[in-house]
Amino acid sequence: MREFINTLMYDIKINSFKSKIIILIFRMATLHSMTKLLYPISLSFVILNRLINECFFGVEIPYHLKIGKGFKIWHGNSFIINRGCIIGENFTIRQFCTLGSNKRGVDIDFRVGNNVSMGAHSCIIGDNINIGDNVSIGVGVIVLNDIPPNSYVFTENKNIIKDKRNNS
Repeated sequence: MREFINTLMYDIKINSFKSKIIILIFRMATLHSMTKLLYPISLSFVILNRLINECFFGVEIPYHLKIGKGFKIWHGNSFIINRGCIIGENFTIRQFCTLGSNKRGVDIDFRVGNNVSMGAHSCIIGDNINIGDNVSIGVGVIVLNDIPPNSYVFTENKNIIKDKRNNS
């Protein structure tokens, strides 16, 4: 529980006001899948997650979702993250992004590493996709395949992957 509180406080500290509301409701709703001791309270946050985050902000982040510490939301509106995703620490997402799957109702192995940043209007769509650590995904990019660690992904008529360590 101490780790949960530390994660919650850190996430709230690094986000703007609207994003703080989204994060607080989401993190409190995740208690519902973690423990049954706080059942009535956690259930109320699951309902708030549906009402406020989904209906008001247009943000779909299911309470079963696993996101590490340092979840940063820029412009907290209109993004979707599939419940089958496992996301590492220091994940940054911007408006109108999608992390999802092609198959309905099928468990997927969709992993996003640590220190990943998604630009506005970008999508990671597919099944069994792995995004490595330290990846930056540019504005409007659609990712359909695995991305190796330490990469930039940007668009110039097609997806181009460039190693961050190689500045040439």
